[in-house]
Amino acid sequence: MADRFWDVFDKIVTAMMVIGAALIIIDMLAVSIDVIIRYVVGFSYTGLFELTEYSLLWMTFLATAWLLKNDGHIKLDLVLDRLNPRRKVITNIATAIICEILLGVLIWYSVKLTVNDIRYGTYLSTVLQPIRWPIEIIIAIGYALLFIVMLRKIFGHLKTWQTLSKRESQQIT
Repeated sequence: MADRFWDVFDKIVTAMMVIGAALIIIDMLAVSIDVIIRYVVGFSYTGLFELTEYSLLWMTFLATAWLLKNDGHIKLDLVLDRLNPRRKVITNIATAIICEILLGVLIWYSVKLTVNDIRYGTYLSTVLQPIRWPIEIIIAIGYALLFIVMLRKIFGHLKTWQTLSKRESQQIT
C-alpha cells in the first residue's frame, strides 16, 4: 500500500512540475507577443504583467516538491563531502527535522491565510482585482508537498543510519 501511495504521489509531483514548466513557456510567449504587439500596433494588455506575477508564484510552488525530491535544492556539498558518513547522515537528519518544523509553521500560516481569504471574500487591490484565495492556495499546497517529500527524506536518512550502524557493529565483532 505504501508503494502505491508513493507511486501516485510521485506522479502528482511530476505532473505539477510539468504544469509549472508549461507556465514558464506560456509566460515567455505571452510577454514576447505583448512586446511585439506593443511596438507594431501600439497596444498592450495592461493585465498581463499582473497575470505573470501570479503565474510566477504558481510555477514556483508547483515545482518545489519535484525539485526537492530530485535533490535539486541547494545543499552544502562542500561541507557535507568533508564529513565522515556517520556525521553526514546526522547532519542530514538534523537539517531535515529543522526544515520539517519550519514547513509545519509555514503550512499553518498559509492555510490560515487562505481560509481567512475564503471566509471574508478578499480581493486583491490591483488592476484585475481577482479573488485572493485562488492565487494564494498554491502556497499551502506547495508547502504541504514539500513537508511530505522532506518526511520521506528523513526516513531515507534513518535507513542509511541503520545501515551504517549495522555495518559498524559487524566490524566490531
